[in-house]
Amino acid sequence: MIPSSLIEITSLFAAILGVLHVIFTLRVGLYRKNSRISFGDGGDETLLKRIRAHGNFIENAPIALILILLNELQGLDDSYLYALGGVFLVSRLAHYSALAFSLPVIFRMLGMLGTMGSIAALAVCLAL
Repeated sequence: MIPSSLIEITSLFAAILGVLHVIFTLRVGLYRKNSRISFGDGGDETLLKRIRAHGNFIENAPIALILILLNELQGLDDSYLYALGGVFLVSRLAHYSALAFSLPVIFRMLGMLGTMGSIAALAVCLAL
């Protein structure tokens, strides 16, 4: 077992992203309950947006966490890990908010740019 002191940055981001996952899941579940749509989106645009916002989060968070973890284990400087993890986190919040709350499309675009940029940077750091 890896001592948590060796992966405290990964643990921090995993905890934050885990809490966000629960919140995003609850937002879908509670909307389903209130709108009485138990499967699919039932043609409800609000539910569809919440499902996709949550789904996109789930599609990107695991790879980012794996890359943060591997870079941390390889000894990448903490400041890079905090910076890239922070960009990923803020970008995910911007993207989620744009989809789930119908914010201007620029938030979605910046969210994806930051998400893909931080994942790419983490991948490059790992490869060097």
